Amino acid sequence: YERWQPRARYRQSLDPTVEEVRRLATGLRRSAREERVLFHYNGHGVPRPTANGEIWVFNRSYTQYIPLSIYDLQSWMGSPSIYVYDCNNAGIIVDSFKNFAEQHEREYVEQVRAGGPQAGAAELPPPPSLRNCIQ
Repeated sequence: YERWQPRARYRQSLDPTVEEVRRLATGLRRSAREERVLFHYNGHGVPRPTANGEIWVFNRSYTQYIPLSIYDLQSWMGSPSIYVYDCNNAGIIVDSFKNFAEQHEREYVEQVRAGGPQAGAAELPPPPSLRNCIQ
């Protein structure tokens, strides 16, 4: 990636825990602001993604694998983002990603409606568009 975009900033996290992925993703989103964030998952050597839309990371003591929901990853990464799933059965992740993106959008609309319109706003602001993320 550095060869393709030498001016971009890259952070590598080998064998991360759920908490390390969360910190890294939220930190990248905060510093990228409205720019795209790249998330490359190398899942070779770990269990295959689950039918529930989970990938695998380590626990704190690095003794077992812990599932990480794509739903949570979407929440942390925000949009716009690029996701690369370098693992067996990556299609499961892509399908789950789309379903979770729709769920995020429904929850956003419900949350905004429950809170009422913004002061002076005639319409609801558009929800974050996770469906437009590149996979």
